[in-house]
Amino acid sequence: MARPQPVLIVVFLVMLLAGNRLIVSRTSVSAASAAESSQDAPRITIGPNMLVSRDGDFSHAELGIAVNPRNSKNILSAAITASRGEGGYACKTYASTDGGGSWFDSSFPEQIEFGGGDPQVDFGLHGTAYFTALAFVKDDLGHVRGGLFFYRSEDGGKHWLPPANLGYSYDHEVMTVDHSVGKYAGRVYLSVLYGKYPEYTVGIFRSDDDGRTFIGPVEAASGKGILGINTAKNIVLLTDGTLVLPYVDFEFDPARRKTAHSGNLWIVTSSDGGVTFSQPIKVGTEEYNMDPKGPGFQTSPALAVDSGKGFFKDRLYTVWTDYRAGSYRLVFSYSKNRGQTWSTPRPIVDDVSASISQYQAELAVNKDGVLGITWFDTRNSSNHDGKEYDEYFAASLDGGDSFTSPVRVSDTTSVRMGKGNLSLQGSEFDIKLPSGEEQTRISFISGGSRWPAGGDYMQLAVDDHGFFHPIWADARTGTFQLQTATIKVISPGKNETDKAAAPSPAPDNIQSSLAKKVELVFDTTSYDPATGILDAPIRLRNISSVPIYGPITLQVTKFGGGMGDMYEELAPTILNATNQKQGKGAVFDYSPALGSDQILEPGALSGQIVWRLKLQDPLRIPDIHIATTGMLPRVK
Repeated sequence: MARPQPVLIVVFLVMLLAGNRLIVSRTSVSAASAAESSQDAPRITIGPNMLVSRDGDFSHAELGIAVNPRNSKNILSAAITASRGEGGYACKTYASTDGGGSWFDSSFPEQIEFGGGDPQVDFGLHGTAYFTALAFVKDDLGHVRGGLFFYRSEDGGKHWLPPANLGYSYDHEVMTVDHSVGKYAGRVYLSVLYGKYPEYTVGIFRSDDDGRTFIGPVEAASGKGILGINTAKNIVLLTDGTLVLPYVDFEFDPARRKTAHSGNLWIVTSSDGGVTFSQPIKVGTEEYNMDPKGPGFQTSPALAVDSGKGFFKDRLYTVWTDYRAGSYRLVFSYSKNRGQTWSTPRPIVDDVSASISQYQAELAVNKDGVLGITWFDTRNSSNHDGKEYDEYFAASLDGGDSFTSPVRVSDTTSVRMGKGNLSLQGSEFDIKLPSGEEQTRISFISGGSRWPAGGDYMQLAVDDHGFFHPIWADARTGTFQLQTATIKVISPGKNETDKAAAPSPAPDNIQSSLAKKVELVFDTTSYDPATGILDAPIRLRNISSVPIYGPITLQVTKFGGGMGDMYEELAPTILNATNQKQGKGAVFDYSPALGSDQILEPGALSGQIVWRLKLQDPLRIPDIHIATTGMLPRVK
């Protein structure tokens, strides 16, 4: 929905305005830019990858994430999912109250009935969870329109109250909340695209009662019937409450569109709480790849602001995907003067080969003024064809003047066009031809065809500790699923005994049995009847009251049902044990699943290790008995 490609958005908006591999090993990472020495470099640690969506082997795209400002363990996410029973796509939310280890998924009647898109999540000033999305409702004349619904939850996203209905004929709503103590503290803002074709208008809804009711939309910018416009990935607030709304323009006229290969990024601002807006200010120009057979990696620009009290207070940052060099690259710019002027756009990473694509960039700034950026990167694609990708992260501690070297966040490379992402969903649309004749259109789309970049946007959140929480459409199984991780950027010279650093294992820790101290958590398994191979992703949860340090190992001790040896003769062959044994005595080392800090805190969940087993008979599988060991603090 938001803006996958300029050509695709025109088709949709005209209607609307008119209708497995083993986990990669992790070690502690010190990343530095070329200008930094290793002594001056920040330390970047990556926590275990956490599976958010455990609701089925179907595509999840266009993801949102937010962290409760009053409880950093309460994380909220959302996605468009191929979960609608009657065909098509519907939005769902996912909520965690334990820092991302376990998640509760929620469906919504309006999404189930009509289907929908463009999910957004956030938290109110006092911790109320917010979710908003479009639902494709039918009006009194039977025309399908984008109905805008806004939901509230008072228990962190586990349960949702009936929605506020903001009307229809809207597209690509974007949400932000004023978390300051200023005049507009607590105000909820929604930017929306609306208007009567051919005029494209971007406007703002606002709410002053914790999202119960809204006023608007108030016009913020218009294409005046000359250009199409659409909101970017996010809207932000300066420290005095000034609202900064970015948007992009594009050619929608069929004749002009044939030769168009670029669009512009603009901002407008409001200093009175979204009531009136400034004249537009141009930020930069995006170059597109207009090849209809291209991979579809053009995603919306992202904006972030430093809302702290430090040296870079109110500095604005933006990044977008650009094709001017003949390959997809991230282009970055910043403003020192509240958006009035912008630095010369430049690449984030430029020492990569032309075959590598970088796209789906997100920005966020933590309480210490550290700018974080995440993106999809194809440098690990086996055939250098862009069909595989990973999530990457870099940080800037000097206001965007330099960035650390890229650090890989995803522990397993994604397969963009896997079986799940190519699973087609049927959808029905009613259209009105220029002649006035009304027809029904049937579309068959998949996650891979509609959202080749995993969605028109992802998001990146920060918590009150300063930790970064990306959310990305991970396709390690060939199906877009929600994955997240906790990223810490520890500044040079920072006291690593504070909250931002993990405790180090004491020298007198001892190797111990972890019986009754850990439990196994199973992600979705995959079985190939043609080869007889079962891939079983398994995680560990610390159910004890003490931290467990790596190395943590699981060793196969025997095969057989219950206390006996039933079906022992049908034991599977283990194909990927760490010690390469294929039966009894096989060991799986879980150290790579513990993240950079090599620790499993009480209640925490590890990353996944995929057990690959070749079965003799899928109907007769003997139990696998294991012994688990790890490092525990010595009892004094």
